[in-house]
Amino acid sequence: MAFAAGCATVPPQTSKPAALSAELAHTTIPMHGLDYLPLNAACRRYRMEVSWEPATQVLQLVSGTAAVRLSPGFSTALVNGVACPLGGPVVVRDGQIWVPAPAASRWLSPVTPTPPQALPLGLHAIRTIVLDPGHGGQDPGAIGPGAVREKEVVLDVARRLRDRLAGEGIRVYMTRSDDRFISLSQRAAFANQRNADLFVSIHANSSRARGASGYETYYLSDATDDAARALAAAENASLELEGIAAAGATKDTEAIVWDLLNTENRTESRELAAAVCRGMKWFLPSQNRGVKSARFYVLKWARMPAVLIEVGFVTNRTEGQRLESATYRQRVSDGIAQGLLTYKSLYESTNGFSN
Repeated sequence: MAFAAGCATVPPQTSKPAALSAELAHTTIPMHGLDYLPLNAACRRYRMEVSWEPATQVLQLVSGTAAVRLSPGFSTALVNGVACPLGGPVVVRDGQIWVPAPAASRWLSPVTPTPPQALPLGLHAIRTIVLDPGHGGQDPGAIGPGAVREKEVVLDVARRLRDRLAGEGIRVYMTRSDDRFISLSQRAAFANQRNADLFVSIHANSSRARGASGYETYYLSDATDDAARALAAAENASLELEGIAAAGATKDTEAIVWDLLNTENRTESRELAAAVCRGMKWFLPSQNRGVKSARFYVLKWARMPAVLIEVGFVTNRTEGQRLESATYRQRVSDGIAQGLLTYKSLYESTNGFSN
């Protein structure tokens, strides 16, 4: 994708706009007297990087050295810092963000993008992993019948996992290394600031059904089932400690932006979740509950493949007792490490799954 350097270089409104590719042209719909283009289609085709600023409700699209800033409801965009009229407002409709096609056609290159070339082996490498022990401080997480606390279990598991991965030559950061409260948004920001290749959030589960047991892994997408939806709601509950209303985190516009941000990483996140599940199966006697998806806030703004792991149920008496054991926590960390290292090997040997 190529953008004009500013509005001075964009053809005037009376000139004929560059034609959209056939792939994009058939996706347009009429609104406000103009043809509108779904933004996600353009982002996918032209491999645009997308970022979202919740406080200002601004969407930024970047390709190469150019940047476009848009906001739902506004009829002007900033193209490389220069205000440019769109001819109509940015619209949120039918689960998508739409922009006027005549304006977009002046930003988008009419030439079909060159297919990506095969990259040499070794270019795709996983060097940095951020581990995120859930909860902490005033947020204990789930508490079992024997007073086992989720925040203590997952911190110990994460420390053991850190040491194992560091021994494999991987640079490892932890969002917290002691008993402190870290907001959900800060956790993803921590990973983004360190340019992590993977983000792994570690949790322990709870259930009113005391017989519930086992481990499971999640990636960010719509909830797989009611149980996944309920779990996401429980893990997102610490938003209240941050003074953020959980309902405010699922506005229509933000939900759409989630999809734009995470489409590229969703397949890799799903593969990562599956690899971790397989790794834990080798080390743990408990039930493998499988790979699922839900809208966990902690995964929301991670700019890399990201998963959330539930290592077991502290509310199950047998499993809670296991999780209190240092020996069992070591087995948990060994299983997660096995999954991460297997994923790393496969990712690097296939040029990021491109082969």
